[in-house]
Amino acid sequence: MVRCRFAPSPTGRLHVGGARTALFNLLFARRTGGTMILRIEDTDQLRSSLASERLIFEDLRWLGIVVDESPEVGGPYGPYRQSERLERYREVAEALIRSGHAYEAWETNEELDALRRRAEGSAQGALRYRRRPTTPEQVAAYRAEGRQPVVRLQAAGIDQRFVDLILGEVSVAAEDLEDFVILKGDGFPTYHFAVVVDDHDMHVTHVLRAQEHLLNTTKHLAINQALGWTPPEHGHMPLIFSMEGGKMSKRDKAKTARAKALADGHTAAALAARTGLDEAVLADFLAKKTDDVELALAIGAALKLELPEIDVVDFRAAGYLPEALVNFLALLGWNAGEGDRELYSLDELGAAFSLERVGSTAARFDRDKLRWMNGVYIRQSSDERLLRGLREYAALNETPLAAASDETLLKLISLYKERATTLRELDLSARFFFERPTEWGPEKSLKKQLLNGRGLPNLAAARDALAAQDDWSEGALEALIHGLAEARCEGKLGELAQPLRIAVSGGPVSPPLFGVLALLGKAETLARIDACAARFGASA
Repeated sequence: MVRCRFAPSPTGRLHVGGARTALFNLLFARRTGGTMILRIEDTDQLRSSLASERLIFEDLRWLGIVVDESPEVGGPYGPYRQSERLERYREVAEALIRSGHAYEAWETNEELDALRRRAEGSAQGALRYRRRPTTPEQVAAYRAEGRQPVVRLQAAGIDQRFVDLILGEVSVAAEDLEDFVILKGDGFPTYHFAVVVDDHDMHVTHVLRAQEHLLNTTKHLAINQALGWTPPEHGHMPLIFSMEGGKMSKRDKAKTARAKALADGHTAAALAARTGLDEAVLADFLAKKTDDVELALAIGAALKLELPEIDVVDFRAAGYLPEALVNFLALLGWNAGEGDRELYSLDELGAAFSLERVGSTAARFDRDKLRWMNGVYIRQSSDERLLRGLREYAALNETPLAAASDETLLKLISLYKERATTLRELDLSARFFFERPTEWGPEKSLKKQLLNGRGLPNLAAARDALAAQDDWSEGALEALIHGLAEARCEGKLGELAQPLRIAVSGGPVSPPLFGVLALLGKAETLARIDACAARFGASA
């Protein structure tokens, strides 16, 4: 049976590229009737946290990526956290030492740096570590100094070759391979070692991951060979690039925040005053000495910047539906070969997926296409589904939607469903429902539609008609304003509707006017008309 795994490190939020990796593994498992494993690689003691682990689980659940075995649900081959498997790694490392395939190495970091500098100044160019003989006396002296050895796998001296399920034949010459560390001085395994032991113990049959891990595979094969284990099959998926080229990185947030801050003339001192952060730290950020993402987020929040979405939570907070993001990610490097078809549910993706149709060249993350796709999913979703989506969106944002009733949100959904491409767009466009306008514009629209000699008188006439109206339903309001337009404007609805729209919404663009009036209610509508008339009465 096929057994796939997704193995993130809990050192931050789930990157959208990691989500694509998890998705492809899930789709392959479902297509083949196999098993999907979620394993946590948390041996980085300084950066790993249970909080990050929980957030990764949360993002995967939001995407609809449900696994069969994990730290949460258990399984027959646990534990599924590397930090809970340390004795197992030491046991396997000791077996490799006994068999002569691995050995203890005692160099300090300073000694290794010296070796690297020496290699860089030679024809070798880069250090490829080879075993350096030590005597028992030297080992005893190292121990007396308090040195802690690492354990290195001894290179077999043969070329490493394998057939990648996506890229085809891959080979690395023996002279390009080195004796690499499998167990660190603190007793923790390296990534290369732990992942091989875990894959073996969990009976993983297929390792599907991004191409950036391609050269790691030769090390993993070497460990399997030394242990006499049959390795999983490997497939390396294309990288995800931005439309401008280059990998999508969390540093993109820093680049955007820095560029916008500098373009708007913000100094480190000014940013310190607005963020409460240290001025020297912010000066380093502006000088490109650091790309700290937390700094970027703080600057973005202070300046109300829209930073590029990189992590899954960014897309959640930006108002994308998980169905749309999953559909979009599936098409980054894969296609079903069904012509122009681009919309697939998760179940349809699972039925159609195959590694044969995964490409080898980098995929481009087209944000315009994602927004289009998300808009399609919004229009196709039920109002109840969008209500749930708005509640999830509001939980991640400061928005008046959070305090709105389900009834109000459903009315907003009916008004914006056919025009919004994201839930954030709906949120921002609908702010005027919750915040009475104090400014009206733009100036060009005011002059053309409100301050043209007819707009204010028409607004006053509309106000009088609305004040006398008892039936405040959308249909009744439409009939009222249409009738008034016939009487005053020769049937030209815009001459009456646009001044009214500007007065109640603050601008010339809104959802259908009569739905807006119905949702605002009679008292609020009249109050807004009065405020606008008072503001511009002297201009009439």
